Amino acid sequence: MKKITVSAIILLLAGICLSGQDITGTWNGVLVIPGGQLRVDFHITTMDDGYTSTMDSPDQGAFGIPVTSTEFEDRELTITVTNLGIVYKGTLKEDHTVEGTFTQMGQSFDLTLTKAKPDASE
Repeated sequence: MKKITVSAIILLLAGICLSGQDITGTWNGVLVIPGGQLRVDFHITTMDDGYTSTMDSPDQGAFGIPVTSTEFEDRELTITVTNLGIVYKGTLKEDHTVEGTFTQMGQSFDLTLTKAKPDASE
């Protein structure tokens, strides 16, 4: 009985830890660049072999930009858009934000992502 209780507690804690690291969903951020700001959105979904995502740049009228690779391991998120020279590297924080750096064509900018709340109609 004691082994079952300990096993149940371990499974419960593992589930809590894993749910706290859910990276799927829509993540929004604002790039502060010379001359203004640009909103950036990443839409991350799970696949059998990992993650896939698309990117939006609403202020530039660009939506559904294909992402080359999306990797998430040990709280580290890396999103690459090869044809645009974009790499985002960030860390999932305890406050459920991702703090990182958005690099495009050699220029780097801080970018903190916040997970969007699901639409009430979903």
